[in-house]
Amino acid sequence: MAMRITTKMMQNTSLRNLNINKSLQEKLTNQMSTGKKITRPSDDPVIAIRSLKLNSSLDKIDQYYEKNASDAESWIDLTMSAISTVNKILTNDVRNNIISANNNYKEAEDRKAIIKNLQQAIAEIYSTGNADSAGRTIFTGYRTDMPLSLKEDKTEKNVITEQLTNAAIDKMTFVRTGDLKSINEGNFRDKDTTEYKVNTEDIYRFRLAYDNVDISPKLDPATGEAMKDADGNIIYESNVEIGFMTDAKTDGNRAVISTSSVSATVTIDTVALPNEAVFDMNIDGAITSGVRVKKGTSTTMGNVTISYDEDGTIKIVDGNAVPKETASIGSKVTKDANGKSVASFDEKFKTSLEISNYYPTGSDDKAYLSVVGEDNADKITYIADTGELLLGANIQKRLSELSSDTELRITYEKTNWKKNDLDPVHYFYTERTTKGKNGNDRVVNYNENFLVDPSANGKQIIEYDIGNNQSIRVNTTADEVFTHDMGRDMHEVIEMLNEYDDLEGCLNTVKDMIKSEKYDGDDLKKLEEHQKAIEETLTRVGDKIKKRTQELIDDCDGYFERAQLAETDCGSRGSRLKLIQNRLEMQQTSFGELVSENEDADYTDLVIQLKSIGMTYEAALSSISYVMQTSLLNFIR
Repeated sequence: MAMRITTKMMQNTSLRNLNINKSLQEKLTNQMSTGKKITRPSDDPVIAIRSLKLNSSLDKIDQYYEKNASDAESWIDLTMSAISTVNKILTNDVRNNIISANNNYKEAEDRKAIIKNLQQAIAEIYSTGNADSAGRTIFTGYRTDMPLSLKEDKTEKNVITEQLTNAAIDKMTFVRTGDLKSINEGNFRDKDTTEYKVNTEDIYRFRLAYDNVDISPKLDPATGEAMKDADGNIIYESNVEIGFMTDAKTDGNRAVISTSSVSATVTIDTVALPNEAVFDMNIDGAITSGVRVKKGTSTTMGNVTISYDEDGTIKIVDGNAVPKETASIGSKVTKDANGKSVASFDEKFKTSLEISNYYPTGSDDKAYLSVVGEDNADKITYIADTGELLLGANIQKRLSELSSDTELRITYEKTNWKKNDLDPVHYFYTERTTKGKNGNDRVVNYNENFLVDPSANGKQIIEYDIGNNQSIRVNTTADEVFTHDMGRDMHEVIEMLNEYDDLEGCLNTVKDMIKSEKYDGDDLKKLEEHQKAIEETLTRVGDKIKKRTQELIDDCDGYFERAQLAETDCGSRGSRLKLIQNRLEMQQTSFGELVSENEDADYTDLVIQLKSIGMTYEAALSSISYVMQTSLLNFIR
């Protein structure tokens, strides 16, 4: 059946088509003005979805290339520059001055120049460690807000635990000088120092990372004055501990620990309240079982004391051993899923050796002679100002016979700090006492994980994401370049040169006294004996300087190789970063082109389409005007 078409229908259809044409013209005009194919997702869902994916990928590439990679490049370049500076100082200043000390130590002017140059060199090396990138210190791992070396003197108590092996035992040459350095016109008659009393000793030691460490006299509670022994010597507080770690044999709530003369199987009774430690003791073959010690108490069995501290530490203090030994292990009691108390122990226990002698200074012979000879073979001496632990022959032998991977721990205190001292929190487990907001002291612990895993020392690696599932390490940690031995070695050279300088000054004093012809008889003979003794001492100290500086030349080469290895590693990371940056740049260009191809309008095509639409629009207007003029009524008339 035919459908009747009215004039109104023709008019409506024409107007609708005209609006469609106008809408298309508007769409093309928007594309022309925005330069984009679509202005809303509904314009073309396929283009919209592809645009989201491509722009997301491009944004990531922009982040990786323009920000992350750029920041990583800056960090690596600054690190390279700092390490290069250290290498130059080690080569041009430190090594050359040590060689000069080896050859030219006899001249006073040369000694002064060497001392000045070494002091400046080590200060420059450690201050270079404070290099930063945008305010972030580059060698301090995650602690980018803390400098590597101190920028000024300060007073702050730090309890430092160094973790070493027996490879750190060092042999030093000690020249007995007696009272030679203090001889003058007023006392030369009272000094009994002949050349035959001047000799040399080899002494084993641990050289701590720092000198000028703490030592405090034990005070009498009644008077507040320093306590003294029967010989009138000051008694010092035991604020230093040396010991080695041993694998503990543990089985649930039971552990086995031992000293040289005592072994014990310790069981924690979790049923008893408060908890009790049950000791099955073997003291030089004498068996004692079931000794119970409540938490927070101790008991004594002859020369052996056993205790169970409030913090869970179990100790055996062995007074039969020489020197006295203390075996200690940490424990804790917790609840399991069923609410039952269960005990556990640390994986290792520590055997601490008692320190025999404490000296605030090593300026006289006493401190060093305290570990010399058979009578002192079992002694350990602590010297505060030099930061040394001296070992008697038997102690050195015992520690040297430990396996090479046995961990040795030395814990000590240092409060007075100098500018350019390396901050211990970047190297060691450190308990730092600071002032809280309320003015009270508070203790902050750094690097507790070092005590669990010594291999973790200093390894705070910072990585930047520079691609999908791709990252690059940007930082070099302090221990890879800056060691305490650098500074300690330089200071040792300085001390040896100062010692030679003091002796030479004393020799000149004695020679001037002899030349004055004011003395004769026994006085002259005494002065001549002193002269021979000082000359002999100078010869021995000179030999020590030559021997030690020759060793330090090799050590300096080792420091250079260490820093050079770090520089090479840093450079290889920089080269890898360059390759990645080139790839990211290519990806950025490629994805930019894809985004443009997907989103950007073709202006040439748009102009053609707009021209065509315009012509179509004008034709439509013409035809519609004709339809509007003609109607059925006009035809009937």
